[in-house]
Amino acid sequence: MMKKENHPYHPSNNKPPLDGNSAESEADKQEELENEGIETFLNQVDDTLLFMTMSVTMTSENEMPIVTPYAGPIPKDILGLYRTSDSTPADTAPHFFFSDKKIRSFWNKPFATEKKLEKFNSSISLDFSMTAEMSRPQKIYSAFLNKLWAAWLQSRGHNVIPNVSFPNEYWENYWIEGWPKHSIIAISSVGVARHGNPELWLKGVERIRKELQPTHILRYGPIVPGESQENCIYFNNDNNRAANGRKRFS
Repeated sequence: MMKKENHPYHPSNNKPPLDGNSAESEADKQEELENEGIETFLNQVDDTLLFMTMSVTMTSENEMPIVTPYAGPIPKDILGLYRTSDSTPADTAPHFFFSDKKIRSFWNKPFATEKKLEKFNSSISLDFSMTAEMSRPQKIYSAFLNKLWAAWLQSRGHNVIPNVSFPNEYWENYWIEGWPKHSIIAISSVGVARHGNPELWLKGVERIRKELQPTHILRYGPIVPGESQENCIYFNNDNNRAANGRKRFS
């Protein structure tokens, strides 16, 4: 928590302000309002990260949250969390394969989001972006948040399917560090053909297969030419889903 400065006119000191007509008084008042607004924002963010990080174990190299394997039933379907309703079957796994803006709306209300997920047998972890135009620190932060959410929910008894997302720099370690081996995982290919780099995406998936050795991969989005379909179960993009729903590949 951000520590308050011992400002002589901070409201918490219960001291009267200077003459309201003076320029100095107005400047001090404006500074107090700005500082309080910044402090409130920082406290909200830090508190959220603090109670989550205190509940999970971190790796030693890059201090990434450690996510445990998921070995439960494979969901019958997957659906964006914001598309679910009271009538959505419990064996559907909500996912976060949508815009970062929508993801943040759920991230900013973690307990309300957790309550939405309670009715489902499992859920797929967050998918904050790691796009080519982002800086390296931004990508690291996205990778951290994606794993933090999964590890935190697991610490509270939820079944979470790790969504192993990655940047074009597939050779980096921060994005793969903390994800479990021998687990059912999810991987998305949405946007790879049009806005990404299919060749680098294929190499990232190849590294995942080699190092994490997933038991099954829930593949969201279209097949990328050249990808291995071994142990994959394919789910179409929610917005482009065909009438027959999904395809299975053994």
